Amino acid sequence: MILESRTNKCNCEWIRSPSLSSHQGEDQDYSQVLKKKKSKRSPVFILHIVTLPFGHNCSKDFIINYIFLRQILEQLCLLCQKVSGYEVRHKRKILHFWKSLQHTEALIFCCMFPWADLVPGTEYGIGISAIMNNKQSVPATMNARTELDSPHDLIVTASTETSISVSWTKVKGPIDHYRVIFMQASGMASEVTVSKDKSELTLTDLEPGTEYTISVIAERGRQQSLESTVDAFTGFRPITQLHFSRVTSSSVNITWNDPSPPADRLILTYSPKDKEETKEVMLDPTKRHAALSGLQPSTEYIMSLVAIHGLVSSEPIVGSVTTGIDPPKNLTILNVTTESVAIHWAPPIAPFDHYKISCKSAQGRVDNIVVAKGITEYTLNYLQPSTEYEISLKSIRGREESEPLLHTMYTAMDHPKNLIAVNITPTETLLKWDPPGVEAENYVIVLTHDSVAGETILVDRTEQEYKLIDLLPSTSYKVTMYAINGPVTSRTIFTNFTTLLDPPSILIASEVTRRSALLSWLPPVAEIENYIMTYRSPDGSRKELIVDAEDTWIRLEGLSENTEYTVYLQAAQDAVRSGSISTIFTTGGRVFMNPQDCAQHLINGDNLSGVYTISLNGDLSQRVQVYCDMTTDGGGWIVFQRRQNGLTDFFRKWADYRIGFGNLEDEFWLGLDNMHKITSQGRYELRIDMRDGQETTFAYYDKFFIGDARNLYKLRIGEYNGTAGDSLSYHQGRPFSTKDRDNDVAVTNCAMSYKGAWWYKNCHRTNLNGKYGESRHSQGINWYHWKGHEFSIPFVEMKMRPYNHRNSLGRKRRSVQL
Repeated sequence: MILESRTNKCNCEWIRSPSLSSHQGEDQDYSQVLKKKKSKRSPVFILHIVTLPFGHNCSKDFIINYIFLRQILEQLCLLCQKVSGYEVRHKRKILHFWKSLQHTEALIFCCMFPWADLVPGTEYGIGISAIMNNKQSVPATMNARTELDSPHDLIVTASTETSISVSWTKVKGPIDHYRVIFMQASGMASEVTVSKDKSELTLTDLEPGTEYTISVIAERGRQQSLESTVDAFTGFRPITQLHFSRVTSSSVNITWNDPSPPADRLILTYSPKDKEETKEVMLDPTKRHAALSGLQPSTEYIMSLVAIHGLVSSEPIVGSVTTGIDPPKNLTILNVTTESVAIHWAPPIAPFDHYKISCKSAQGRVDNIVVAKGITEYTLNYLQPSTEYEISLKSIRGREESEPLLHTMYTAMDHPKNLIAVNITPTETLLKWDPPGVEAENYVIVLTHDSVAGETILVDRTEQEYKLIDLLPSTSYKVTMYAINGPVTSRTIFTNFTTLLDPPSILIASEVTRRSALLSWLPPVAEIENYIMTYRSPDGSRKELIVDAEDTWIRLEGLSENTEYTVYLQAAQDAVRSGSISTIFTTGGRVFMNPQDCAQHLINGDNLSGVYTISLNGDLSQRVQVYCDMTTDGGGWIVFQRRQNGLTDFFRKWADYRIGFGNLEDEFWLGLDNMHKITSQGRYELRIDMRDGQETTFAYYDKFFIGDARNLYKLRIGEYNGTAGDSLSYHQGRPFSTKDRDNDVAVTNCAMSYKGAWWYKNCHRTNLNGKYGESRHSQGINWYHWKGHEFSIPFVEMKMRPYNHRNSLGRKRRSVQL
């Protein structure tokens, strides 16, 4: 029998009594003590060792290594006997049945046997038997207890200035009580015992605004669970004061102490004391400082900081700070000479007593000058030439000084002379000057106009002139100039000039006819009062027109035919005139001296729609005014009827329809007599244009003739074409009828029935002289094949022109091109 056995994994040792021995083939009971080698306070486990009844001399040592929550691990060290396996059993002491677990490995020295579903904090009995050849030894047994399970889900349920409430989930195993330990960050700890039936506790009489670490442990006798821990704070430790530093005229730095617990958000609000101009800034809660800028000078600000913890806001911490006075602004250097410099500035916003100017040379000498507050320009004299100076300007109020406004400059070298502007045009001029006595490195030209920030131009030292381009017409410019040599600048010189008024551009003559022409142009850049247009003919005749400044075109009327004209155009402003632009055009001659229709007017070059006079058959004694459509389908149409607004009554008698009525520029009927005379001059074609809003349509007939009065102005038309549908052929060969001359074949008077006058049959398919806007059946302005009999067409034009007009127009155009 081995007296001692050790395992490296568990650092345990077996100690047997001196009388321990083994007897082969006998069942013997032995007592051994198992303890942890390094711990004097380890509990002692009494094990019963039984020799196996296999006829072999052996012994075995049974070791308990670790006992965990909900599982027990048994470790067995075999010393001599080879077996086929082991059976390990366990049971709670209060139960009367065993649970088994077999391990089939025979050649092992340490065996781990895990069990699931053990109850925490519970004592179990354990037995182990060896198995060999289907035989089982008497078990070796012991008692052991599982660990206690820990409280879990420990949370803070409430917190006040002096108390913290916590809760947790109860343990599953049997315990005596809970022990709650709470400790400050300083290390001072206290503890409270809580009944096992409770799972919550309120700790009172705590330090306000203090962080605590709270732990909960389950206990049973000397046995303890692992602890559950949570951190908590009592109430708020608020921000107590705002501290201000680096105060300037427009900015300030703010610092504050840490709130406790740390804030989720920080909100800073600030506003001038005497104004309701509150601004709010959301700050990073991890920061303990903030910088505000864009403040008004010499103004007291009220500032408030609030810490937000979840849904709870702290009381605002309020402080006030007054910004400093602001310095002067826009310090500029003027008129630098070899021994002086003039400085100019704008006054500060805040009230002040006076200015202080400090002039420090490169050698370190500082001169201070006090300047009255009403002055914004000062000349520093007795300076050294070509020397670097730092100029500092402050505003002073009592003992308070503003931040300095600094500028570093050099006194000047000799300057260029006799700067002049020559060859001035609307957009260009040439600058000339004499060089300085000492050679310069470069020249600097600054060009300004109308208080606009200047354009700076660098010119090489070898130049004595510079051309300015892309100038604005009719604009006054100021040119300042100085020489530079390294950091040194000369005194500035200047000159003024005004660019000339620019003329209009791109004068074009278009739509030239026998007696008119359209002149158009682009306006000048400069503002003007008006234009002056002059046009002359070769015979010396001259005319001058004043044209409004807003106009960019004008139509010259009443010109002579076949005449060349030269047109000049100038812009004028006050008493100044620009240069002039010009163009030349020649009016056309007449192909037809006495046009007998609109087509001949169009061939003559009259291409604008409007009222013209025609001479029937070229006879000046038979002159008739007509309206000519010069655009539709090649133009040249005589419009003999128009309906567009209903202002003219078309329900008239025979006499009115014979001679015509209405206004040629509005609604009218040209007259049956005139229509007969015109269509008797040759073959004419007919076009009828109709429109309803954006919807348009037309009907075309390649022949159109109106009979004379003896034939009751019978209608003759040719083949149809178009988009409206053929509604007029129904009226072919019919005489004209009015309400007082019934020439239709119907039983009733069609003109009287349908409120119009037309070449009625029985009665109509079209009624273009019907009542305007009347939608009752057949009563209005109808074209059956387009809109039917129950729609009155809003716009109608009937027009005619010579049948061969297109061919005549083409021949005319070809002859002009040749």
